[in-house]
Amino acid sequence: MRIRNGLVALCRIALALVFIFSGFVKAVDPWGTAIKLGEYFHAFGMDALSGGRYAFSILLSSAEMLLGFCLLFRFGFVRRRLPGLMLIVVGFFTLLTLVLALWNPVSDCGCFGDAVKLTNWQTFYKNLILLLLAVVVWFGSYRKKECWDWNPDVPEHDSGHLIEWSLGLLFLLFSLGVGLYSLRHLPLIDFLPFKAGVNLAVQGNKSGTDLVTTLIYKDKTTGQNHEFSLSDTTWYDSTRWEFVDTRFVERAEPSGGETDPALAEFSIFNAQGDRTAELLARPQEWLLVTLTDPAELSGSCRDKLADAADYALARGVLMIGVTPIALADSVLSLGVRHIPLYNIDGTTLKSLIRAHQGLVVIKEGTILAKWNCRDIPDLNGENAEQSILSLVAAHAVQVNISWLLGVCGVVLVLLYAVYFIHRRHV
Repeated sequence: MRIRNGLVALCRIALALVFIFSGFVKAVDPWGTAIKLGEYFHAFGMDALSGGRYAFSILLSSAEMLLGFCLLFRFGFVRRRLPGLMLIVVGFFTLLTLVLALWNPVSDCGCFGDAVKLTNWQTFYKNLILLLLAVVVWFGSYRKKECWDWNPDVPEHDSGHLIEWSLGLLFLLFSLGVGLYSLRHLPLIDFLPFKAGVNLAVQGNKSGTDLVTTLIYKDKTTGQNHEFSLSDTTWYDSTRWEFVDTRFVERAEPSGGETDPALAEFSIFNAQGDRTAELLARPQEWLLVTLTDPAELSGSCRDKLADAADYALARGVLMIGVTPIALADSVLSLGVRHIPLYNIDGTTLKSLIRAHQGLVVIKEGTILAKWNCRDIPDLNGENAEQSILSLVAAHAVQVNISWLLGVCGVVLVLLYAVYFIHRRHV
């Protein structure tokens, strides 16, 4: 009996931890989860749902974490239904990943976000193991002395139920809070290649190759794809051409060293050519404004960027903008200021910063800081007298304080959970 109980408990804990981890890495990067959901919707002909992909990403990550927490702490209010629900959920995703492995409509499932990349077949085998764990937990939940029953000596009206429900509410708020915060600001943990501290110049040159950039656009009138070099401005006509992809071809064989393909493909260009090497070689810090679409630049964000442009001009700091949208104009107007506007690959931009509009601080090719537009420091007040490096250092301190408060909150919740477990067995 003890061996069987131990096996069920081990399977339950392993399954719960996988769900919690899977939900957490999705929650800290809801943008990436939303992008992956958009790929799913397109692959299965459900494009109508794409408009709600951000909401779905928050709900999916929260549901995964909450299911994992409920299974881990054996909450009594779901003890009868949760094993069967987990079996259904894991079974559904096992079938889904089998479809992905056989027909490959999506390159990878995104089960663990950008934290752990798995092929579709690896994901299917992983889900087979989870399915086995779910079956063991489901069978174990129906024996006479259920391993997670509420203490039978505690009456139904006892305050222990209040503890249990309140702990469940805390886990729900935590799950939703992580996703909502990361969506409105930037990922709490950056699993992407363009994290702060990465040197783009060094990482991009590890392969020892020269990349030729080719832009692929679809002719809206004929539906055919055409390839353009950076110097060919034909694709600027957005009424005729629709962006499809960017292809990078190496001119020479790699000479050694490994790097993330996204880093190697980092390129800032316009009709006159590629400006990447020149920009990354600058010894002074410079500001990179990121825009998914300049036409969607909001009033509040425009004001913050205008203050940043005034700040940069007063200090002689270079400030440019990049967007994947075909350039109707080579400058971006920010109040009375105008900054140069360049192109960047859309996929690279999404990996660089998870925001519609943002600001990146770079020096000697190294990313010093990234801000969602709503988090850009106020450069029109007391911060106007500070250097960029001082602002970056202050931002790092704020991040550290936020992490400290977050860790303290998690510790308090865990202590509460320990009390809950103790209360169940008194």
